[in-house]
Amino acid sequence: MRVFSRIALVVTLAVLAVPTLFADHLTADCPLTLVGQSAPPANSFGLSPHGVFRFGSQVFVLRGQTLSTYSVTDLGDLQLAREDFVGSQASRESNGGTAFSNGFLFLSTEAGLEIYDLRGVRVGGNAPVLVTRMPGVHYRRLAVNGNLLAALFPSTDLPCYPNGSLYCSNQVDIYSIANLSAPTRVGSITSLFSPLLGFNDIAFNFGLLVITGEGGTNIYNISNPSFPSFVTSLGTPGKFLVSNGSNLLGIGVDGSILVATMTASGSVTPFSIYTLPALTVERSNPIAFHWQAWFDDQTGRLITLVEERDPATLQPARTAAFDVFDFNTPTYEGADPRLYEAVSYLDDDEVKWNPVVVGPLVYVVGEQTGLTTYGMCGQMTGHVDWDGTTALNCGGAELRGWVTGDQKIANVEVFLDNGSLGAATINLVPRPDVSSRTPVSSWRINVNLDSTPRGEHTIRAVGTDAFGNRRQFASVRVFFNGPGGNCINRRRTSGAH
Repeated sequence: MRVFSRIALVVTLAVLAVPTLFADHLTADCPLTLVGQSAPPANSFGLSPHGVFRFGSQVFVLRGQTLSTYSVTDLGDLQLAREDFVGSQASRESNGGTAFSNGFLFLSTEAGLEIYDLRGVRVGGNAPVLVTRMPGVHYRRLAVNGNLLAALFPSTDLPCYPNGSLYCSNQVDIYSIANLSAPTRVGSITSLFSPLLGFNDIAFNFGLLVITGEGGTNIYNISNPSFPSFVTSLGTPGKFLVSNGSNLLGIGVDGSILVATMTASGSVTPFSIYTLPALTVERSNPIAFHWQAWFDDQTGRLITLVEERDPATLQPARTAAFDVFDFNTPTYEGADPRLYEAVSYLDDDEVKWNPVVVGPLVYVVGEQTGLTTYGMCGQMTGHVDWDGTTALNCGGAELRGWVTGDQKIANVEVFLDNGSLGAATINLVPRPDVSSRTPVSSWRINVNLDSTPRGEHTIRAVGTDAFGNRRQFASVRVFFNGPGGNCINRRRTSGAH
């Protein structure tokens, strides 16, 4: 049930500058499809904390003690600029805290607090530089604002249930990072005797520190970090926070996320509660929202991940789907998926982390895979229908798929790795089996892949719309057995005897 007036959404989200109040046809349907992916580093995912960070025209991905630096092409494809094994990292926790600000990477695990300088990490540049390591501290949530770093070991990871007593409580430590070589703890906020009982997550909005916990959510002014001052309190408890750093704040638990707007003075106005989709069919494990999500300010959307939980450990078992909520669509109920959400199922049997939006693309990092890119509304999106090499006829076969976009698609070109296979034929007959708010067209192309060398290759589809905008909208990684094993000679059937 939606308990908050949608009038608040109309007034407070005007700053998002969306063109209209409601999405086309009052629906948020828009498939989130695979656009590109890169091979993971050789190192195990569990060797270090992980994260995806945007810095100018580069995207940094930390995974398994390897920092991969990517540049993003105009087609939406990923290009690996360099890959650095950060041997100076002493971190060994995959669930350690990460934060990024002004070219500096902040990490915390059982090894302490580490700071790395990434400003020179680029093609022809240098590897990450360890600035400092502070042993003796252990955090799993970090947030940076200006010269202040807030750090927390969440109560969700404590061996006891927090009750605000001396026996089970935690605290947020505040560090001055004006001198990055010598971070200094300048203040703290404790959950001891607090109505929040235990702190679970932290975020900065307009420079104000937001803390959510088992008993509610508080906001503090830490302009004087030695004496944090209480600003306001919300009765909404949270396991995690989603923030754009300014006017949008999400307070989430396993089954729901309260989204609110926030002002520079700390005033908070809730406007909607978003709940889990109906994904329990054919799933024996319980499902929950992943604790990492992203606000896409440009389009007015909340991008979340839905994961299955291992009932024995209560840890993520696998990521089941993206669940994207559209702020510009009324929260009408009675449909599955609901009109204001777009559920995109994932087939990979792994947990995905760190959703980050860069332009029209969503980046996630997988425990088994590397950096994976998905396209969403506002750009071309589509699919390559691929059943395997056993579906290819020797001597020539047909590749097909679908494509859609805000503008009419004028051309589709298909590539094998970086070599063009030619232009596809577009069929304008709509595809009713694909959920989308824009017309979906089929495409097909005749190809001969019999002599493709043995190994893993990438089939890429690049579209051009009526305005001349060109973008890669789909890709699929394919393993070819090599000449003689890339296709099937099908036996013709005879007539009646």
